[in-house]
Amino acid sequence: MVELKRGAFVVVLAAFGFALGASASASAAPVSGGAYASEQPAIAGVACLARCASIDAVQPGSVLRVRGTALRAVRKVVFLGARGHADDTVAVVTRARLHSADLLVPEKALSGPLMAINRGGAESAVSRTAVSVQRARAGAAALDARVGSRRVFLAASRQAQLNLLARQSMNVVVALVRLGDGAVLQGWPVALVGGAVSSVTWDGTVAGAAQPIGRYEFRVFSQPAAAQAAQAPVPLATGAFDLVDHKFPVRGMHTYGTGIAAFGAARDGHSHQGQDIFAACGTPLVAARGGVVKLNQHEGRAGNYLVIDGAGTDVDYAYMHMAAPSPLKKGAKVTTGQVIGAVGDTGVARGCHLHFEMWSGPGWYTGGQPFDPLSALKLWDSYS
Repeated sequence: MVELKRGAFVVVLAAFGFALGASASASAAPVSGGAYASEQPAIAGVACLARCASIDAVQPGSVLRVRGTALRAVRKVVFLGARGHADDTVAVVTRARLHSADLLVPEKALSGPLMAINRGGAESAVSRTAVSVQRARAGAAALDARVGSRRVFLAASRQAQLNLLARQSMNVVVALVRLGDGAVLQGWPVALVGGAVSSVTWDGTVAGAAQPIGRYEFRVFSQPAAAQAAQAPVPLATGAFDLVDHKFPVRGMHTYGTGIAAFGAARDGHSHQGQDIFAACGTPLVAARGGVVKLNQHEGRAGNYLVIDGAGTDVDYAYMHMAAPSPLKKGAKVTTGQVIGAVGDTGVARGCHLHFEMWSGPGWYTGGQPFDPLSALKLWDSYS
């Protein structure tokens, strides 16, 4: 599936590192039934709507939208610059709503955090992340293109994304190329509005089939036909990323079990069907591969455990000895890297650890067989 977001009003720069996280202080009045001048505003994010300097920066004259709470009464937004008040610059809000306020970036604005002030004088907390303010540069590229992330996980909530910013309005075509064999997998036209950021996303599949792991590249061409031509011209811009299929499930310091904690070790009347990974109790656990929850139960030996049917695979993944039952219900869809629980020592467990199993199709205790996951785990660990 390919999703195209066009136009200034749908691009939130928080998606690629331009977030302004801030919340009201502990003394802030609760919001209920609308915004009033006495309520303390709070900044949660910012979006450059038009005349942006680059994908992750504004410039004097950029149209900026501040997002947050209790913003309807906000009349001013202060660009705080460096420490002290000498370089503070005030921007007058041109339009205010309950959860957003629009303004033009002032000529003297400098990079730094923001603060919102409402008509009653109440001030927001200072934003935690600085806004980057750039001045026009001679010889600046006509097109700025950047990938949202250089590593993309299959079946994850965050998809492959290319963000585009043109100095002037122009029509381009974006092609997705698999670098291993040079195959062009997707191609779609994009109408860019000058000074506004647009984005193209790809979920790692073609016609519903997951693509192989490896390196991929977005290529931007000036004419729609160019992307499919046998002798394609030099692209205006490119953005490469790695597509990977699993994320290491233990999100903290860990060690691999050996001896009786390894796959195939002799146990009382059976062999060990998984690999133990030792970590502190409470260490977050995530889905190594997204999919659908097959089982969420408690058993005397396994403790709290979860089984996920891996999306696009015939493999089932089992996570045992979790500290508490997973909040995920049977049949729930899970994305790669989604938190599913925490390391524990429930059931028969010597120390806090994850007992991790992988089963071949048709699946866990439904005709499949467990196989040693250690080499896969170490591979995922190397890049996760």
